[in-house]
Amino acid sequence: MSSQEMEQIIQEYGDDVYRFCFHLTGSREEADDLYQDTFVKAIQIGHRLDRGGNIRSFLMGISVNLWKNRRKKDKRRRELVPEVSYESAEWVITAQNDPLGNILEQEVGRDVMTAVKQLPDKQRVVVLLHYTQDYSTGEIAGILHIPRGTVLSRLAKARQNIRSYLEGRGYEI
Repeated sequence: MSSQEMEQIIQEYGDDVYRFCFHLTGSREEADDLYQDTFVKAIQIGHRLDRGGNIRSFLMGISVNLWKNRRKKDKRRRELVPEVSYESAEWVITAQNDPLGNILEQEVGRDVMTAVKQLPDKQRVVVLLHYTQDYSTGEIAGILHIPRGTVLSRLAKARQNIRSYLEGRGYEI
């Protein structure tokens, strides 16, 4: 893969990849590392990239695999996984003309993200790919190399877990 091709890919997909890395890791520092490693790996295996295929899915798959490998390595080393801080995430969008509405929406957003960060990794990954990156269940199945039915069951279980968490916090769903 030429440097011009890689520059074009980074320019076109870099923001999406970074946002996804941030959602996976919950920290800017870890997201920066994962983002950089994703594109280094893409350069290394660029010869396998199908130019007519979905490059964005290819990059997301690399990010997920690198993230999983890091998690396994951390677990083996018995290091504590850092607490995910979604409170500072910029993607909680609020209406600017309604201060009370802003506060309530931010609170709900924090509670939902707290529920998401407590999901098992397999559920969290499909939720993030589906709801933050707008991938279909079929596309997620391709990225993760699992059957579509598995994606659907993980999404259903994740929704159930999120619902249970929110109901426990007093939300009526």
